[in-house]
Amino acid sequence: MFGAKGLDNSGECGIIKAGSDKVTISSIESPIEQKHTGKGNPNAILMFDVELNKRQKSLLDRLPSYDSRIIVSKRSVNMADLSALTAITGDEFAMFTNGNDRLVIRGNSIKVNIDTVQANEFSKAGYKWSGHTHPGANISCMLPSDGDKAILNCFSQNTSVIYNSKGQFATFGKE
Repeated sequence: MFGAKGLDNSGECGIIKAGSDKVTISSIESPIEQKHTGKGNPNAILMFDVELNKRQKSLLDRLPSYDSRIIVSKRSVNMADLSALTAITGDEFAMFTNGNDRLVIRGNSIKVNIDTVQANEFSKAGYKWSGHTHPGANISCMLPSDGDKAILNCFSQNTSVIYNSKGQFATFGKE
C-alpha cells in the first residue's frame, strides 16, 4: 500500500517477510527452478515420448483391450487423461458421467463399441456423454462422424467434445 510518505511496508504478504531491519524470503513450495517433466501431458506423450502419470497408467492397466469398460469415481479421470491414453495407444476412448461415477470404454483406432441401443440405455440410466477421443494430432481429426452425432442424439444434452492425441478439443452438436 502507498501511504502519505510512499510505500507502506509495515505488513507482511506473500513470500517476503519484513523484520525490523532485515527482509527474509520464506521457502517457496513450488520453486521456479523445479523441472516440469510433462509426465501425463498428452502433447508431451505424443511429441516427446513422455510417460503417462500414475493415474493414467492405472486406468490403462484396467482397460487392457478393445471394449474394456470400467466405472471409476469422477475425480479419478478426466478427458485430458483419455487424450493421454489415446496418445500412447492410438485408440479411441469414450467417457460417460452419471453423478459421481464415470464409465470409460476403450475402443480401437477407428471406433468405440457403442451403438444407439447402448447409448439409449446409458441415457435412460442417467448418464451424460462427457466426450471421447480421436487419434491424431490435427484439427480435422476432431470433426465428428455421423456415428458421433447419432450417439449424441440419444442423450438429452446438446453438445459433447472430441479430444485429439495432443489434448486439443472441439465441441460438437447434434446437427
